[in-house]
Amino acid sequence: MSIDLCDVVGMNEAVDDMQTDKRMACRIRRAYVLALAIIAVTTLAAFVVENMMVRKFEESSAALNVVSEQRALSQRVALFSADVMTAPNYMVQQMAANNVAQTAEKMNAAHEWMLERIDPQGEKGYLSPEIHDIFFDTPYELHKKFTRYNQKIDAFLATEGEQQKRSYNSVYFEAIGPLATSLDGAVEQLEADARHDVTNMREIRVALTVVILITLAVEWLFIFRPLARTVELKTRALEEARKSVTHAAMHDPLTDLPNRRMLDGFLPTMLAQGERMGKPLTVCHLDLDYFKNINDTLGHSIGDKVLVHATNVLRNATRGSDFIARVGGDEFLIVDCTFGGYEGAAVMADRIVEHMARPFEVDGHVCTIGASIGIAIHLPEDEDLDAIMRRADIALYHAKGLGRGQTQPYSDVALQAFESRIQRAA
Repeated sequence: MSIDLCDVVGMNEAVDDMQTDKRMACRIRRAYVLALAIIAVTTLAAFVVENMMVRKFEESSAALNVVSEQRALSQRVALFSADVMTAPNYMVQQMAANNVAQTAEKMNAAHEWMLERIDPQGEKGYLSPEIHDIFFDTPYELHKKFTRYNQKIDAFLATEGEQQKRSYNSVYFEAIGPLATSLDGAVEQLEADARHDVTNMREIRVALTVVILITLAVEWLFIFRPLARTVELKTRALEEARKSVTHAAMHDPLTDLPNRRMLDGFLPTMLAQGERMGKPLTVCHLDLDYFKNINDTLGHSIGDKVLVHATNVLRNATRGSDFIARVGGDEFLIVDCTFGGYEGAAVMADRIVEHMARPFEVDGHVCTIGASIGIAIHLPEDEDLDAIMRRADIALYHAKGLGRGQTQPYSDVALQAFESRIQRAA
């Protein structure tokens, strides 16, 4: 069993195309995964950064609420201390003292909560270094004043009579004086921090949005656009290949004329058009004269070039609207698309016979061929298109029988000559 070289080449080209498709599919998958990874990393980074800012803002807001509560609690201590001083009896005095102690305990708990979130560098906690300065540095020294205030509350609760009155004055004036000033400073700083956090969150959100948009633009420019271009080129190549295959299926590979398959699809269309116009469809069946002699003596290579020459003659001798098809080795069929009937087809056929008889040179050989043409028209009683093709074939045999180089329409004489030839051959 022998393998044609063309088959081997075709197999290699098919394998190369498959490998190219696999490489392109792999590139698309890698690019898609890379794009998703970039989007995922960017989105995750945006989430982490924004989450950190939200957490910081929440801590600042919580601290602001705590300090504001401390300010209110310090005023409440002073109020309850006044109740202790003005109590009408011992029981009421003890209830007021308990209120002072409980309020002071709440202040201590809130103060401890604040201390846990304060770091000089703002690293361990989420409060700014400025809050640390308010708690421990001048002029506010909130921690020192709070400790002193707490001590004065304890002294107030531990004394009675005239000494308790003096302690009450210290508690009262501390609450509305130095401690209140320091707490106001902390509140203002925490409000400023909260506003700063909100501004930062807004700026970060804008920056992350810009980064994501830039990332998407970069992905489009360097990943998706090249891929889209590759897919477009591949699609265009496939479309061109499809057109090439379709063209090859419908055309003769040597002369590039329509073949029998395209002719079979074209004739019904022209027949329908002729019926709408009220004119008959006319076909010319052409056979080259003396072509077999050239093919046998000079070889198939010269014969192929003669067929190409004959094709050029047909194109030059016919009208641009006429349909020319190669239906056999040296047989051609011409459809008169102007619907000129026998007369118009005969004029065209005579011109073809005249031009085809002119000598021409192929690879140093002077060649002379001719053409015999049979003409037939479609009749109303025809059941199918095969009828007109048979009549054109009969007319062609009649033209050859008259000495070749002839143009003959279909007639009863041509039919009788054809039937006589069949009988002699039988």
